[in-house]
Amino acid sequence: MTGLFSGKRMLLLVAALAAVAVLAACSSDGDDNSAPAATVPTVEPVAPMTGNLTTPDATAVPAAPAPATAPVMASRPKNDRVVLGLIPPSALSNSFRNLGSTSVFPLKPIYEYLMDTDPNTRAHIPGLAKSWTIEPNGAGIRFILEENIPFHDMDGNEAGVMVADDVMWTREDIIHETSTSSIRSLMRRATPEVVNDHEIVFRWEEPDADALDFIANQVGGMEISSRADADTLEAGVLADRPVNGTGPYVFKSRSQEQNIIHTKVDDHWRIPGDFEEIEIRWLSESSTRNAALLAGEVHLTTIPFDDEPAALRAGMKIITGKVNTMRTFMQMQGVYLKDASDPSSGFLYPDSPLMDKNVRHAFNKAINRDELNTAFFFNLGQKMTAIHVAESHGGYNARWATEFDDKYGFDPAAARSLLADSGYGPKNPVETNLFLITVTQYSGGEDVVESVGAMWEDIGIKVNYLTMDRAQRSGLSRKLQLDNHVTLGVLIAPPILALRLGHHTSSPRGGGAENYDVERLFQNARTSLDLAVQNRWLQEATDVIYDEFLSIPLFWVPVHVVYNPEVVDDWVFPGTVSGTYTHMWNIIGTR
Repeated sequence: MTGLFSGKRMLLLVAALAAVAVLAACSSDGDDNSAPAATVPTVEPVAPMTGNLTTPDATAVPAAPAPATAPVMASRPKNDRVVLGLIPPSALSNSFRNLGSTSVFPLKPIYEYLMDTDPNTRAHIPGLAKSWTIEPNGAGIRFILEENIPFHDMDGNEAGVMVADDVMWTREDIIHETSTSSIRSLMRRATPEVVNDHEIVFRWEEPDADALDFIANQVGGMEISSRADADTLEAGVLADRPVNGTGPYVFKSRSQEQNIIHTKVDDHWRIPGDFEEIEIRWLSESSTRNAALLAGEVHLTTIPFDDEPAALRAGMKIITGKVNTMRTFMQMQGVYLKDASDPSSGFLYPDSPLMDKNVRHAFNKAINRDELNTAFFFNLGQKMTAIHVAESHGGYNARWATEFDDKYGFDPAAARSLLADSGYGPKNPVETNLFLITVTQYSGGEDVVESVGAMWEDIGIKVNYLTMDRAQRSGLSRKLQLDNHVTLGVLIAPPILALRLGHHTSSPRGGGAENYDVERLFQNARTSLDLAVQNRWLQEATDVIYDEFLSIPLFWVPVHVVYNPEVVDDWVFPGTVSGTYTHMWNIIGTR
């Protein structure tokens, strides 16, 4: 297959925006499964990214530990301001009501969350809440807030202090009738109680595993803002500026479709930003971002892999996200339950070849992942041994790696034998439909799809290549009208959310293959706030997905940025959910 890839190189864009656009449609409604009381934060870290982006064949070296927040620097950086050249999000607004989890990042420097996220591990750490506990019935979270934390206005002046009522206001704004916030459903189902100025409880009728990540600076969505300041603005408009926050930067200005600028807060209570000013400049085209970087007009940006050697020769350097969460995989569409609560009802498309375990197994055995990694990922992709759960996550099962080569490893002869066992052969080939799609992350996504299709054709599978408008394809998928189709998937999300999107019947459906055992096991995981309980059920659900070949895992792909070392010295960011667009206050200037 080497000749097939000759001359092809994927242009990897790591601005992970579209990867989780589906999050805005997510909700969580499950059976009651109360968990024992637990004290958090106890989130298990996921695998750190490794690799050397300067040479495709370099040996991976683990990233060195770094502080959870930006260190206090003894001197000022050479430059007072840093400019990030980024792809604009799908929505630009000063109001969180109009922003989803992948569109909120331009405002992140001016806000804080009840829980922060450690940029090295993705673990939850204290933020505006200095501690939190799971309620005894397992269906609520009690937050103890920091005291005397100031809000700041546009001039950097203190403008009141944060109390529980501001958390309550933030929730009210999220659930407003005009809101399109990613966590509006979660917060609408919550019953909040203000105990006092520094204690607030959120309760649900049943536990919701998504709650911790959605409340934290992880998925994003609950950026705490000032009720007093909001009351001075025209409700629902906020055309001039966002509501005051407690973050290490304050909003300065915005030129719609061009840029947004934030200025540093002096003596922030927790996070000492390094640059006096952060500008986020919107540059949609990769060639424009590359040219701006080389011209010194922007100092941090994302460019395709193929452009990086020239940037490196010009003196630029590369920083990689610390956490391994950007997945590339193939999802099989057509294995859908008729009624998730009634196993006797069977499946919507019982005659689909995807219903055959041998076919699903053959699909996996026919793929030469090493060839794909070399041809399209510069050998930087880390092989995904189980769909969505990284190797150092608390729910990971070591046997998935041990058995991977035997179960999933490249073996065309074994793949043909599996098909023959199910009655398929040259005179009766198995047939499937493969979407040729482009995705935000890959300018060469169609090359990956065609290469996988060619590998399947080599073992006798008849592949029908389909081109379809994304909206049309999504519509058919959500209506469960795809009965024998395979699609390239790219997703950045915590495992609990990724599995819900791909292998569970809660809305939105239409992702990967469903299974009654997975449905039951994962329901137990998603209705617990206890992380030990979540991980146990998450592992059992993934065991079934793994053993039944309900997915086609490919790679964990590094999220990275190219930077100008004359201006930037380092940036510790996790690379989760919104790609590089978190922890901007951790950008350290060159001295």
